[in-house]
Amino acid sequence: MPDFLNPSAIGLAAAATLPPLVALYFLKLKRRMHIVPSTFLWKRTVEDLQVNSPFQRLRKSLLLLLQLLVLTAGALALGVPMCEQVERREQTLILLVDQSASMNVIEEGNKTRLDLAKERAKQAVSDMPAGSRAMVIEFCDRAAVAASFDTDKRALSARIDAIEATQSTTSLGEALSLAEAYSQNVIIGGTQEGKDVAPTSAAPDATVLLYTDGRITDGDRLAIERLKVEAMEVVAVGARADNVGILSMDTKRHYERPDVLQVFASLRNFGPEPVRLDASLYINDAFVDNQVVELEGFVLPEGAPDAVLTPPTPGSAKSIAFDEVNFNTSGVVEIRLRVDDALAADNRAWCVVEPPRNVRVLLVTPGNFLLEEALGCLPVQVEVMLPSAFEAAVDAGDAKVMDGERCRYDVVVMDAFSTARLPQGNYFFWGGAPKIDGVTTGAPIRDQRFFDWDDTHPVLRHVPVAAVDAFEWLDLKVPVDATPLIKGQSSPVLAHLTRGASQYLICAFSLIVQDDAGNPMLNTFWVTKPHFIVFLQNAVQFLSSSLMSKGVLGAPPGQPVTIPVPPKAAEVTIARPDGQTDRVPSAGFNTVHYARTRATGLYRVDPALPGHEHFAVNLFDPVESHVSPRTKVAIGAETVQATTTEQPTNRPAWPYVLLAMLLVLSLEWVVYNRRVFV
Repeated sequence: MPDFLNPSAIGLAAAATLPPLVALYFLKLKRRMHIVPSTFLWKRTVEDLQVNSPFQRLRKSLLLLLQLLVLTAGALALGVPMCEQVERREQTLILLVDQSASMNVIEEGNKTRLDLAKERAKQAVSDMPAGSRAMVIEFCDRAAVAASFDTDKRALSARIDAIEATQSTTSLGEALSLAEAYSQNVIIGGTQEGKDVAPTSAAPDATVLLYTDGRITDGDRLAIERLKVEAMEVVAVGARADNVGILSMDTKRHYERPDVLQVFASLRNFGPEPVRLDASLYINDAFVDNQVVELEGFVLPEGAPDAVLTPPTPGSAKSIAFDEVNFNTSGVVEIRLRVDDALAADNRAWCVVEPPRNVRVLLVTPGNFLLEEALGCLPVQVEVMLPSAFEAAVDAGDAKVMDGERCRYDVVVMDAFSTARLPQGNYFFWGGAPKIDGVTTGAPIRDQRFFDWDDTHPVLRHVPVAAVDAFEWLDLKVPVDATPLIKGQSSPVLAHLTRGASQYLICAFSLIVQDDAGNPMLNTFWVTKPHFIVFLQNAVQFLSSSLMSKGVLGAPPGQPVTIPVPPKAAEVTIARPDGQTDRVPSAGFNTVHYARTRATGLYRVDPALPGHEHFAVNLFDPVESHVSPRTKVAIGAETVQATTTEQPTNRPAWPYVLLAMLLVLSLEWVVYNRRVFV
């Protein structure tokens, strides 16, 4: 229905014109009397006389109806009617279509959010005026051009239909970079010599349309240069908010009983209603254990912005531990949530576990009998190697030290040694530091005491740090994401740092130092205390406990995986969870890199080295699991209000009313003449 800017004018005009017109059909004209021989030929005149008889019953009249329509149309035109209409796009469109994991949510009508987004995108293409052009960019953790600029609406719609769903995370950075590159109004070729301003093309600026549910992780961190964010349109899709997801899973073998497997997981309810569900444990597809979990609903705090992932409501997130399982071989551990919710990708999680074995520790030292004897007291296998031999083995890719791109030992202890030759692994530095970005060591610090420490950390459990001292330690500098465990007065003494698939425990002091004469001397009496052995056991257990669920055996969606290749294998076949198979040539290398990991599930490798027959891809992303659509999307420093439909605009409708009035007048003139002159 149209809206009227001046509705009062309609009533005034109708009151002033419609009643007089009707009255004219009731009144009789005063006529002069004439005597005539016959009225046979005056039949129409007799009818007119009957019509103009005062106060007689009004007969059906087509002329009266047409004249009433004319006057009604004129009155409506005076009311200035306005019609709501979808504005037709500019000459150039760039469509960004989200294909991340949360776009797999099934909405009303049994359509996914991606289906709804593609329908809206195709409608935008269909509404383009003649001669317009558009391009399509699909994005999740990475972005790709689905269709280059084209004026063929049918071809563009076909490319939109071809966009496939993924189970990956959402990152808008690459998509906006592509949009900026294609929408910038600068001619490729740069500035002209002698001029300060780059020449611009005659093409109009592109309009960017973003089709998403708003679950974007990097929107507020984007640096937008040429793109006009205020002119961008964000079309939100989806409505469901009910979802329970697995946010983490950890499997590890008992430190003292390697044949005993322990499985843990953390769950969270992102929906508003409480949920009761079964969490089932499977090993090699065989049911093992079940846990009944009750989760409270997630309540968004009052005043909290929808664009921010708020902390969980108490009771809406829980950690579960399954019963210990005797499992003395390798296999696949899986957790399944039996719940009917919006997103299926986070209801299952997988982990590949290796066969039980004792922890293998490599001590890289120029000679330190104290560390050798202390590590020998632990239930681990210890091997000793000189620093020069370790670096040579890494450079040569020696299978004794290297397993593909990862160190074959569970923990490597570096004694008074700093190096940059660090394959993926777990490292414990004494009196040295890894040569990686953000980590540096300075001159020795003397005559200071430990200032603070975190005795709740697993490494310092049951360790009385107040009774520990050291005569000197290196001035250690670590990045802000490192975790200081023991702090000195001016720098950390013990810190933990994670980088990718590697982790580093860095102790800034050595057990043995040299005096001014170059003779070795004890730097700490800690080595004479029983809790020094406790500290070493904590450190080795902490560093080695993550091996069963991290490293090359698991990866988030979209992350490349390094797969070791058996000797003389020309290629490896990878069976994906979606049923498709990929073949990756080895080209003579010992490893291959595989990046088609955007589907969660278990991937099977053939042929494979023992222990590398499978690898798992899990979502483990709270942003994607929080499926409730966002009404506001942060893009750089701006916040864009999302719309659920195409943006309507008000168009004046009175010209169309006047045109209708003219057509009715023409019809009335034709009817009147036919009635009089027939």
